[in-house]
Amino acid sequence: MAVTSQQIIDFLLANPGMSDAQIVAAMEQYGVSPAQMAQAVGLPEGEVVSRVAATIPEGMSVTLGDTRIAPQYEVRGSGEDRQVVGIENIYVEKTTGDVNYKSPVGTPIQVYSPTGEFVNTIKTKEDQSFFGGLVDAFKDPVVLAALGGAAAGGLLGTGGALGGTAATVGTTGLTAAELAQLDLALGGAGGTAGATALGNALATGSAIPTITSLTGGSGAGALTGGAGATGLLTGAGTPVTTAATGALTPTTTGALTTAATGALTPAATSALSPLVKAAVPAVTGALTSALTPTNIGNLLTSGLTTGAGLLQQQTSKEAAQAAQARIDAETAAAKQAAQFRPVGMTTRFGTSQFQVDPTTGQLTSAGYTLSPESKAAQDRFVALAGQGITQAEQAQAQFAPLQTGAQSLFSLGNQYLAQSPQEVAQNYLNQQMALLQPGRELELANLQNKLQQQGRAGLSVAQGGTYGATTPELQALYNARAMQEAQLAAQAQQAGQQQVQFGAGLLGTGAQTMGNYYAGQQAAYAPYTTALGQIQALETAAQQPLTMGAALGQQAATAGANMGRLGLTGAQLSTNLATGQAATTNPYASLLSGLGSSNAFGQAAGGLISGGLSGLQAGLSNTALGSSGFGTGLAYGNQDLGLFL
Repeated sequence: MAVTSQQIIDFLLANPGMSDAQIVAAMEQYGVSPAQMAQAVGLPEGEVVSRVAATIPEGMSVTLGDTRIAPQYEVRGSGEDRQVVGIENIYVEKTTGDVNYKSPVGTPIQVYSPTGEFVNTIKTKEDQSFFGGLVDAFKDPVVLAALGGAAAGGLLGTGGALGGTAATVGTTGLTAAELAQLDLALGGAGGTAGATALGNALATGSAIPTITSLTGGSGAGALTGGAGATGLLTGAGTPVTTAATGALTPTTTGALTTAATGALTPAATSALSPLVKAAVPAVTGALTSALTPTNIGNLLTSGLTTGAGLLQQQTSKEAAQAAQARIDAETAAAKQAAQFRPVGMTTRFGTSQFQVDPTTGQLTSAGYTLSPESKAAQDRFVALAGQGITQAEQAQAQFAPLQTGAQSLFSLGNQYLAQSPQEVAQNYLNQQMALLQPGRELELANLQNKLQQQGRAGLSVAQGGTYGATTPELQALYNARAMQEAQLAAQAQQAGQQQVQFGAGLLGTGAQTMGNYYAGQQAAYAPYTTALGQIQALETAAQQPLTMGAALGQQAATAGANMGRLGLTGAQLSTNLATGQAATTNPYASLLSGLGSSNAFGQAAGGLISGGLSGLQAGLSNTALGSSGFGTGLAYGNQDLGLFL
């Protein structure tokens, strides 16, 4: 879904401290093109392009929506002296949004200045044929730099036979005096206008300039292309002296045509001839000594070999940069896929909320909200919990009687346990005998009175053994008493045991009563804890959307990480293939290297160029330059120079 202008504005307002690099990263993430950003914020599209380009490193590009932006940096020096000065131009083209998209032939590319002003529109072009590729190779600035550099170092550049400054050419090319004479003839400024122009033309393989074009300096030569005070001709072919007024036809290129040069007046010819003649020996000598077929062949083969190496390096560099971009894209995609993105969810009990930073994609906050029904029920339980706390606070006073009773039972039980069982039995027996004693005395008196009345008071009957003799009635009485005392003794022992058990039972009952006292207070908390449990249960139910959303986010992050690893593995395999020797071998570099290592090619090319230079020498040595046939000499010279084309 496309991002709207309002969404862009809202995003910028929500993130007021973002840098241009952060804004570009967000534009890349959400597919916002510079045109969309410009429309949203009310800035010219060129200004947006300029600010985007300033965040892109050298050799890289960025795809924003349907637009690719690639800044071209100015680079000075090489190796350790290499310096990236700044952006020269910014290239903007439409894409499909794919970082690996390659524009078809004829695609328009808009060129902007570093400050965002529109410069022009160019179109992509490509010739896939073998010779088209060879032509492109020779047009490649890297190859041209190698060829031109090699030639300039030994022949055409600074310090060479036809180039350099008057201060440095004496050791390798023309002497200062010879170059000064050539400078006067060609209108240069110290040897750096005419001679260097000729050297550059030979180095780059471009058309050899005309004599008038070679006099592009501003000195006092015979053919100055500028506005020299003592020169005969200006750059536009307008006569300066009265003698040459009718001699030249006006031109706009500053070059002398054969017709015009043939019409020079004798006055102009006589002024020009000595100066040109003075330079001829120097040029002829330099060409003869330096431009041999062997030297030219060596220069060409060396330049071709160097150009092949640099062209292959450029191809390998481009493959490495493309592979780096692929890996960077897959890494960014893997990081994006592996980010933790929880899913918001809603249940009957609540709804989860997650806040994610739109720039970094990081989770900044998480929470949940109870549903209205759950919140209402929870509020009621909170009220019951308050009442339960009040009840628990009153429980101690309410259960105080149990504590008092338990203490009384403890005291009484201890009293019963204060005597031993024997003491209790003796006390019991004494008490029973004391109770029986009055009855026993009355019973004995009644028995004796009865015996007295019957006249048997003195009757005694032997009992046997050691027992004394007595009446049967008395013996029966005493036997009954003995049996009764034995029973009382047995009951006394049981009474002692029962008293101990009873005392212990009182203590147990007291302990149980005290336990009921504390249990009652604990039970008093039940209403509060029950209400609190219901509150917590509702809270747990409301948290389920939060935990479920986090679990889904974790599962998605794990799956995304696995997918990202697959993408990185595939990108690594693809990169290994794309940067291998089979994929990065440049056929044109191989061709140039083969030509550079071929002695036969060097000798043949040196012979051809040497023949052309011989024609140049003949043109410069033409004696017609010193006579009224000066125009014809110039025509020959131009024809000879044409051999280099």
